[in-house]
Amino acid sequence: MKVLNERECGRGFSDFRLDGRKDNFPYAMTMAYIVMFAFLIRLVTAASYLNSYDTEWNIMWAVQLGKDFFSAHMHVSSLDYPPLYLYPLYAVGRLVSVESIGGYPPFRMLAIKFIPCLTDSLTCVVLYRLASRRNRQIGQLAAMLWAINPAGIFNCACWGQTDCVLMFMASLLILALDEKRVIASGVLWAAMCSVKLQGLYLTPVIGMEVLTICFGRLSPKAFSFSDITKSSVKRFTGFLCAAAGTLAVIYLPFMLGSGFSAYHPEMSFTERFFKPLTVYSEGLAKYPYITLNADNIYMLLGKNGVNDELRFFPGVSVHTLGSLFLLLAMALVVAVYLFGRRHSPWLAAFMFMECVFMLTCRQHERYQILTLVLLMGAFVRHADRRLLTLFSLHSVVIFFNQFRVLSLVRENSGWWHYYRGTRTVNSELMQNVYRSGADWVDSTGVFSRVNALMNVCLFIASMVFVIRFFVDEDSGRPLSVCLRERLERQTEKSADSFE
Repeated sequence: MKVLNERECGRGFSDFRLDGRKDNFPYAMTMAYIVMFAFLIRLVTAASYLNSYDTEWNIMWAVQLGKDFFSAHMHVSSLDYPPLYLYPLYAVGRLVSVESIGGYPPFRMLAIKFIPCLTDSLTCVVLYRLASRRNRQIGQLAAMLWAINPAGIFNCACWGQTDCVLMFMASLLILALDEKRVIASGVLWAAMCSVKLQGLYLTPVIGMEVLTICFGRLSPKAFSFSDITKSSVKRFTGFLCAAAGTLAVIYLPFMLGSGFSAYHPEMSFTERFFKPLTVYSEGLAKYPYITLNADNIYMLLGKNGVNDELRFFPGVSVHTLGSLFLLLAMALVVAVYLFGRRHSPWLAAFMFMECVFMLTCRQHERYQILTLVLLMGAFVRHADRRLLTLFSLHSVVIFFNQFRVLSLVRENSGWWHYYRGTRTVNSELMQNVYRSGADWVDSTGVFSRVNALMNVCLFIASMVFVIRFFVDEDSGRPLSVCLRERLERQTEKSADSFE
């Protein structure tokens, strides 16, 4: 038998050696593995983590949707979802109606968590697509980090929330804007707003970005009405028509179904007809609190669960202050598009969402999670390692914000009472746990304020980074270095003037 030497072995296996810098690297196959493994991890977690908080409420909606689907907003109990997500909920209702699925808790969890887990896994593909024309290695790094992101996994696989669906659609929308696809952007914006109320938050950024794509830079120094052409107007009109047409296709069946339904005959046809639209205002009015478990500046000030009509100044409520902050955040978005030196819809959207979560009222513990996909998209787009640090720190803070709330709900439900009746545990030490639950529950206020303090510090650091990106020519250099050099120059000038 012939024995190959080291050099011959090297030649024999040269075709199997991979180099990410060369074209023979199997990027497509690797991405398929990343998405498949991410989805599998989420599905296993979803089936294993039994949670009734919010999931059973959504399952109740899903079952009730089986009757008079298009008049759902008239008869489904306390329904506050826009129409588009009702379609997958209807499928969930059909599945849990099968005894072998609805009667078996792990399958029941899979039914309600499947779509959030799938869309969160597919976000990996969107991030890779964003980087595919620039640096596919960074795209795969972003996809891998997203696949193991604890905040996203906990949100979709443990809690079973729909925030991951919103993040997926938001990433698709800004990717379409990044590729200058205005018609697709109009469709995706309308669809995103029709899935979840929080989709409306991105409207100021989407509006300014579409104007920039259609009419060029909006800076007062660069913009001129004489530069407006028929093609640019046609392009902008196409966005508006695509958005309006998509909204009509989604909403009209439910508006007609509500208007002609036999439910609530005491209401007029007009009231019933517009019922699918009023879910937006009803959703906002449902929780009139300064903050509801959101670890923001108001949590740090001890205002969790306090009505936002609280007066902190004669005639001025906290709700009014939050509305003022919202308007200022919108003005800031307009300002960076008009006067900014650089351009980034990802960072503009992140800046706006951070301001909304940290400074406005009626925020929940999950609403900040949208910033994660915006940060990761910005990292892929601009390849700035500081964005990777911000993403990682935000992921930790958002994860603990969600984890604390859901774990507190599970603890208060007394899940540990199961072990009271078992014979395998007879320790006297554990009897105290059976009677009172975990000791950390008594310190949950401390945990929330510590996490809120970390979030406030992150907010300040993030805003400094983003503002510098838009206005500072040396934004790529550390702020400490810029400040030290400026101080040295001022010191030299002072010394020269003294001499």
